[in-house]
Amino acid sequence: MKIGIVVDNELNNDIRVLREIGILKEHGFEIFVLCFGFFKTNKDPVSQIHVTRINIPRKIRDILFFLLNTIPAYEWLWTSKIKKFINHNGLEFLHVHDLYMSRAAYKGIRKTNLKIPLILDLHENYPYTVRTYNWTKGFLRRLVSRPDEWEKKEPEYLSYADRIIVLSNDFRDVLLNKYHELEEDRFVVLPNVPDLSQPEYQSKGVANNPFKQEFPIIFYYGVIAERRGIFDTLRVFINLIEEGCSVNFLLIGPVDKKDYPLFSQIVESDLLKDRIHYIPWIESKEFPAYLGISDICLAPFHKNPQHESGVANKIYDYMLGAKPIIASNCKPQQDLIEKHNCGLIFNNTEEFHDAIVKLLDDKQLREEMGENGRKAIILDYNMEIFKENLILVFKNSYL
Repeated sequence: MKIGIVVDNELNNDIRVLREIGILKEHGFEIFVLCFGFFKTNKDPVSQIHVTRINIPRKIRDILFFLLNTIPAYEWLWTSKIKKFINHNGLEFLHVHDLYMSRAAYKGIRKTNLKIPLILDLHENYPYTVRTYNWTKGFLRRLVSRPDEWEKKEPEYLSYADRIIVLSNDFRDVLLNKYHELEEDRFVVLPNVPDLSQPEYQSKGVANNPFKQEFPIIFYYGVIAERRGIFDTLRVFINLIEEGCSVNFLLIGPVDKKDYPLFSQIVESDLLKDRIHYIPWIESKEFPAYLGISDICLAPFHKNPQHESGVANKIYDYMLGAKPIIASNCKPQQDLIEKHNCGLIFNNTEEFHDAIVKLLDDKQLREEMGENGRKAIILDYNMEIFKENLILVFKNSYL
């Protein structure tokens, strides 16, 4: 069976999509991918798949995407490319990623005059998330990008899909409650759980400790932005240092452009310069090594509809690494952490501060919570358990 996968990035660093491709290929499906190529050499990240790249400068792509709700040239481009992609490869299914790709995919299928099932994979609560992006903020940017339009467009774009893949039961239920015309059996839940067969989860290496003092290390991994709770975290960390707390803070991930000046100012201050270590980027295969030197892991995301659409993959990775987690009270991650007693939840910065102190003072509790999380991943939250949900989507009898 020939499955076409459409994603509007370069594919190589899209962990969720690569994980799904690996599962489908393992089950004998022939995989074709349509994605961007930003004028650089991209080695195909999975062997024995067929990748077609739309060569375009990244800046042009960003401009077209920015204008999508004003001049839909981005959608026209994808509709044309998807039509050719289907016809050239004789596809039997089309699996597209993210809400805003749905109509282009639907129109591309219609232009082929073929009846191909359309699978829509929602990585996030896009109508909410797009409003938090810096490129949609400010009067002129908002006027042109019109992010509020996505709330109005969401029911139309969901209606194009034969099946809708979501990150969690919580997000599925949100959509079912909003749009009563959607049937529950149209949804498939595929959380961002780890695929334990992948090489990055076999790594046993340990990174060099970048700190002068042999204090416990608090670790945050992922995008660094205000909406991710990073500045709340830094304020708590400053308080801990001023109180004489023996602790270091390791952050790894790209910083949102708008937040970079303030972030740099804080982490480079005299108070924190030897107690914070920042790394802009690592390969995913390096992550377990840095996890290995860490003692407590953070997920301080602001509570909002996006962060309540599912559990971030980093939570599962922290758990697999047997590290206790301190997390904000976003419902899916709170439910997971409390169910398995693998960390502490906070509702405000005072509770955040107290949670860190509690775990710093109790090594045995850190170890117990970390082991609880690791066992939960091995037994209940890995792709071996959930992958059948994805496979069923592409069985002819299911659609």
